[in-house]
Amino acid sequence: MNITIKSYQASIPAQVPAQEIPRSDNTTKSIAENTNSSTAATVSISSSAQARYIQSSATERQAAMSQGELKQLHSSTWSDIYNFSQLLGSKNYNKDDLLPQTDDPARLELGKKSLEYAISLHQSPPGNASNPFAGMARNDLSAVVYDDSGTYTMAERYAASAELRMQDEAYFSSLSAKLTNGGDNRDFFKSILDYFDDLPPVEKAAYPDGYRDSIDSLYQEQLDQMGPLALIKQATEEDTEKLSESIFKEGQSSQEMLQAVLEKAIGLSKAQ
Repeated sequence: MNITIKSYQASIPAQVPAQEIPRSDNTTKSIAENTNSSTAATVSISSSAQARYIQSSATERQAAMSQGELKQLHSSTWSDIYNFSQLLGSKNYNKDDLLPQTDDPARLELGKKSLEYAISLHQSPPGNASNPFAGMARNDLSAVVYDDSGTYTMAERYAASAELRMQDEAYFSSLSAKLTNGGDNRDFFKSILDYFDDLPPVEKAAYPDGYRDSIDSLYQEQLDQMGPLALIKQATEEDTEKLSESIFKEGQSSQEMLQAVLEKAIGLSKAQ
């Protein structure tokens, strides 16, 4: 099988230090199959209607942007999050300056809980404050992370980014369990396509031109060789034991995790 794919080489700033984004086995179990679902639970102090409004507003703004503007938004977002992380690490800040300037109790509570969570991750040892965005639907999280309207504080965007990356790691880990050494990875490539197609414009812009076409080509080659998707070969216990090993590194971005799992799939698809 002749399989190639364009590597992810988008130029983005260094991500938030790895130790600041904790991994959670419970999170992995509960959201692995529902990362991209619009029915996923939202943050408890935000109604589902509000979450839908957040996403639709972000989608409208992003739809009006050029590719260059979307790439810039993606880059500046992670630069802002990194700089915010550095600020918390320096401990040279006034908490009041990092809270929402509002009298709305719900908004103020979200800002406070987000700041408490972010600060706890910069303590030594890290604290155990809960993330108020835990369980929110993925693309609603993305709308908060890439907010360019000034609606959200940096603490809220930081907390949302931590949850987004945790959900993506859980999702990609669940997909890696579908990989087989026999090369029958049709379900995997279809799931990757579904994930990519559901990404907001700003996140798609972070990938090289033709990235989706490369994935689709891999999927079509699998269909040509293995037949219809309905006939899926199940991994053996030996396959599962080997594939259960983590293929991710601490602190990887969603784009880097996607590239890592794709490279793993390509290698296994060639091993026939």
